[in-house]
Amino acid sequence: MDTSLSDNVAGEIERLRSALKERPNDAGLLAGLGKLLRVAGNTEKAKRRLSLAIALDPTQIEPLLVLGNTHLRECETNRALACFGLAQTYSPQDWLRFKMAVSIPPLVQSLAHIAVLREGLGRALGALSKLSLRVKNPPYDGASLFYLAYYGQDDKSLYEAFANLHLRFDPDLAGVAPHCIKPRPRDDEPRIKVGFISTFFYEHSIGRLTRGIIEGLDREKFHVTVVMVSHAKDALTDIIARSADRALEIPRDLDRARLVVAKEELDVIVYPDIGMDSLTYCLACARLAPVQCLTWGHPVTSGIPSLDYFVSAEDLESEGSEDHYSEALYKLKCLGTYYYRPESPKKKKRSDFGLKGSPHYYFVPQYLFKIHPEFDLLIAAILDGDPKGRVLFIDGIEGAWKNFLRARFQKTIPGVADRIDFTPWRPQRDFLALMANTTVVLDIPHFNGGNTTIEAFFAGVPVVTMPTRFARGRFSAAIMKQIGLDECIAETPKDYVDLAVRIGTDLKYRKSLRAKIRKRIDGIFENDEAIREWERFFIDVCGRKDIGPPKGGGS
Repeated sequence: MDTSLSDNVAGEIERLRSALKERPNDAGLLAGLGKLLRVAGNTEKAKRRLSLAIALDPTQIEPLLVLGNTHLRECETNRALACFGLAQTYSPQDWLRFKMAVSIPPLVQSLAHIAVLREGLGRALGALSKLSLRVKNPPYDGASLFYLAYYGQDDKSLYEAFANLHLRFDPDLAGVAPHCIKPRPRDDEPRIKVGFISTFFYEHSIGRLTRGIIEGLDREKFHVTVVMVSHAKDALTDIIARSADRALEIPRDLDRARLVVAKEELDVIVYPDIGMDSLTYCLACARLAPVQCLTWGHPVTSGIPSLDYFVSAEDLESEGSEDHYSEALYKLKCLGTYYYRPESPKKKKRSDFGLKGSPHYYFVPQYLFKIHPEFDLLIAAILDGDPKGRVLFIDGIEGAWKNFLRARFQKTIPGVADRIDFTPWRPQRDFLALMANTTVVLDIPHFNGGNTTIEAFFAGVPVVTMPTRFARGRFSAAIMKQIGLDECIAETPKDYVDLAVRIGTDLKYRKSLRAKIRKRIDGIFENDEAIREWERFFIDVCGRKDIGPPKGGGS
């Protein structure tokens, strides 16, 4: 939360608290306070206020939705569904029926739990396809399969079914911009008009990964438009906006947003991420440019028929990976990101972060919902192999996730659960300083780090990775191949454990890797070839007489 927003929220919380002293049983005031406490991160207090508001007036819909979403984020699916169901009693809404049917938790207990959830989801999607629901302009917290990507399976058919339901429930989603039917005149703007659309053009992984491409495209060949969905803003937002030929902010109203984008008459649209925001997801269902693509900000297929290409990279794809995508797979020769070097942090000691001085810290700097059940066994094997080792996680934005994982570890790896620590989330510079004080970074095989792997190398810390068959499990290996650090890539779970333990316990070997990282780190940042690769892609798919998606994929 940025400082100005935080100050505004804090001020409004105090105002509501003062008002409640005069009217302690005012359900509206309690609901408003609960919602703001949730925004501020005070989840337990928020739940108490929201629950009291609902008890006083169960017909209030907003507190039911906020409390339901809170329970869902905390992996309490049944409680969430109870809240949503009560909301349906008083104000039936088709979008909420859709959301309830596909609600899945961020974290899971086991592989068996994943199998049950996926089977249930498949049945729910099938049942929904027989209903005549009407879902128009879904809210930000509408139906989503975001967490499905972290379960580690091939879910193409589920994503396609999900997309087809959107189109069934709102046929207007499949609208076509006029210039996609009759090509735009080229005289006024002969350059290829490229548009980048996202909700996350700020200090977010999407903003950092996309900024350099937007800035660097050759303006003699390309006109660049940035389309920002109303959301968070910060200094990076301004930088990205200024670097474009044209920057637009679209409202969280789907019909209006479609009109705004269609009016730009773009030749190609790039969605850096699909599946992380309901508005951009629904926007991508329309044909708003002759060529439309997404890339790996959220590295799974969209299932959306109107998206022509998934732009990936050769090192991100395994044999036969074309089958993982509903889009045509287009493989750049390099990773395709022009990443700016972070600002160096001030040097700090372990004690500055509440860490002990002597253990070997195996750091997992990822959101906790990425922690796949199979990763538990890798942790246990590493700690068994290094008696001085401790595993360190980031205590994320939901306190319940840490509690969930602690309970899971007690069941899955009880012998080492007491050697697993959690440290608070920190802003990037402090995060980098913390990273520099760890021994090894453990990459999660099922869903790799992208930004975090780059940041680890910037901090001089070796990263251990093990590529899987999906792109989301191959990012770190691709980064390592880019700078010639193949010795940190494991092929099997045993290799992964042995490599991690060797780096953690062998000081001489660890120093040699750190020296090699320092020598080669420049190869990660500000890669002009990434920009040239994107330019070749745009020319390839848009450079014909009749702009439009060619048959088949490309590379």
